[in-house]
Amino acid sequence: MSSKMKKLFAKEMANMDAAGLLRYELPVTQNKDMQADFGVRQALNFIDNDFLGWRGNEELKSAAEEALAKYGTGNTSARTFIGTLDVYKELESALCDFLFLEDCMVFPSVYSANASIFEPLTSNRDVVFIDEMSNLSFIDGIRFSNAKSVFYKNRDNENLEYHLKCSLNARFRLIVTDSVFNSSGELAELERIQEYKSTYDAITVVDDSMGLGILGEKGRGLFSKLDIQDKQDLVTGSFAYALGNVGGGFIGGDRTLINWLRQTARPYFLSEPISPINAAVTLKAIEILDRDGGSMGRLHDNAKYLKDNLKLKDLPMVVNEHPMVSIKVGSTLRAQKMVEYLFEHNILASGLCYPNTPEGESLIRVHVTANHTTDQLDTLINGLDEAINFIE
Repeated sequence: MSSKMKKLFAKEMANMDAAGLLRYELPVTQNKDMQADFGVRQALNFIDNDFLGWRGNEELKSAAEEALAKYGTGNTSARTFIGTLDVYKELESALCDFLFLEDCMVFPSVYSANASIFEPLTSNRDVVFIDEMSNLSFIDGIRFSNAKSVFYKNRDNENLEYHLKCSLNARFRLIVTDSVFNSSGELAELERIQEYKSTYDAITVVDDSMGLGILGEKGRGLFSKLDIQDKQDLVTGSFAYALGNVGGGFIGGDRTLINWLRQTARPYFLSEPISPINAAVTLKAIEILDRDGGSMGRLHDNAKYLKDNLKLKDLPMVVNEHPMVSIKVGSTLRAQKMVEYLFEHNILASGLCYPNTPEGESLIRVHVTANHTTDQLDTLINGLDEAINFIE
C-alpha cells in the first residue's frame, strides 16, 4: 500500500478531528420508547427517522413475518433475470395508485434511485439545474453523466431563472431539487418551479423522501400538499422515513421515462433488488396511510407543541412546515459544543455544519416523531434552552 496515501488521509482525518467534523458510530443495544440505549447510558432520541413511530407497529411486523415465511431472507437474482418477485410489482402498483404516478420502479435505496437517473437520460448537450442544498445522491448521479451541471442558490427562484435563461441552446433542461431540505426542513417552492418548467420546456426531478408519509393528504407528499400531483415528471423517495422505516427507494413518474430507465439504469438492473421483507413492510405502510393517515395527526401535534414552546423561549428556529426542527447556532464550534452539551445531558440531537449548511450558518437539528411524549418534548425544550445559553 502507498505510504503517501496513508499519510495523506491520516493527516486529513486529524484535521477533521480537530475541526470536530468526524462522524462517530456509537453501538446502540436497544432503541425503544424514544430512548437510545448505548449500554452504559441512555439518551432521549431526537435524531430518529421513524417520524410516524412505526418501528414496533404490529401490522408492519406481521407483514415482515409473512414475507419472511414466503420468500426467505432475501432475493437471489437481479430484476431482469428471475428477481422480479410478485411483491415488487404489487409495491410498484401501490406507489403509483397512492401517489398518482403513471409508472414506478423500486430500488434497494433512494441513493441508488437518485444516482440512476441522469446518465441514461442526458448527454453533453443537456443541462441539469440543481438546488445547491439538494441530496448528495443527486449530485453523485449527475457526476456519472456527461450533462453540464449548474448549481442554483438554495430556494432562490430568481437565481434559477437566471441560469435557465442562459441555457436556451441546451437540448434538454432538468430542474432537480429536494421537496424538503434535509438540513433546515424548509420546503421547495415547487409551484414556482412548475412555472419555470413550462416556460423553459424543462423536466423536474424531485426527491420527496421527507414529504412522503408526513406532508399532504394522508402523507402523499409535497405535491399533494400543494395540489399539483398532475405536474409530476420524475419523483423519487425513500422508504426509510415514513413508508415503513425500512431500506429501499423508488423512482416514479412519466411512463415513457420510467420504461427507458428500466432498460438503461445500471444501478437498477445490475444490483440485487430490495429485500422482499422490506417491500412487504412498505406495501403495508402505504395501506395504513391510505386507510386513515396512520399517526400523522399525532406527529404534527407534537411538532406544533415543540415549535410553539421553543418560540416562547425565543430560540432562533428556521421557520418551516415540517416536524424536522432546526435551531440556528452560527459557527461549527458552537454547533459542536451544543451537541456535546446535549449528549452529556442525555439528549441526542444532530449538529449540521458546512458543507451541509452554508459556512457560518450551522444548525442543531431535531426530529419530532409521533411517539415522543409531552414530558420528553419538555425535556428537549429545556435542554435546548440551557445548551444555547451555555455556548453564549
